[in-house]
Amino acid sequence: MSNLPPDPDAWREEIAAAFATARSELAAGDDTGDEELWHHMEDRAVALAREARGLPELSGGQEDLDRIVDAITDLTERLRRFGGGDPDDHHISEEQFFLLYYLAAQVHGSALAEADAGAVVQACWDDAGGDEDGDEDDGEDEEPWVIQRPPPAHPAAWLDEVAGAWREAGRPPPLRTSDGRPVVSAGHDLRESGVILALHRRGCTPPAEGVYGLIGVISEMEADIATLGPELATLKRNPAMAFVLYYVWTHILIGHADEPTAMAVVQRASSHLDAFDGGGASHRGSSRFRRTN
Repeated sequence: MSNLPPDPDAWREEIAAAFATARSELAAGDDTGDEELWHHMEDRAVALAREARGLPELSGGQEDLDRIVDAITDLTERLRRFGGGDPDDHHISEEQFFLLYYLAAQVHGSALAEADAGAVVQACWDDAGGDEDGDEDDGEDEEPWVIQRPPPAHPAAWLDEVAGAWREAGRPPPLRTSDGRPVVSAGHDLRESGVILALHRRGCTPPAEGVYGLIGVISEMEADIATLGPELATLKRNPAMAFVLYYVWTHILIGHADEPTAMAVVQRASSHLDAFDGGGASHRGSSRFRRTN
């Protein structure tokens, strides 16, 4: 097994090189789509970390691999608490996201003690924080936001799309933004998942602060849901229907759906709840560390 870097500077150099390798492999990979691209970054963090420590490549059936990824994700949750700021803040940089998976993979492989990994996180966290000096932009002055893919044309197509998104709600891929700061959902927060997945489906790359602002507006709408009628309040008690509401609200707020369309989608979804079996926040262990700023 390879020797561990002797000090924080050596760790920074090793992790930066691994991150650059993972990013360079994406240079011509935009055509693969956001989901594949960001899952690639997570997978490469794990693979490069194991390679650095002389650990064998992961192998086994898909269920076994899923369990390993879930265990590594659990470790990223614990390691995040060694980083700066609010440990429950899910909005971290792409570099911080990579750092957590890179170190968690080594802890999982018994190449690195968790406490030592935490010390590396603490030492490297601010360096991996990305550019936070830009002016905040909630994106409202550019609505409707530019999209690459038009929304569904009729309620049946909407149902297919939102049901497919629901199956990713526990592990939505990070959303690329115009300022290079991916936005990542905790997985257990259906508001974040609904917004991110809606923007993914539309091929939208808005400013990061605009996405956070959008999530905030939807939180306010949710707080006011009692004023929207008892039927919506009742529907929201079902997690799948809550997700549908967040998903269609996102489309309204970015200017690519109107209220009649949204209500038609909600009504169709409520009468086809079987389409939402097998998804949601508990799907595949909820990848809690897709949370980026």
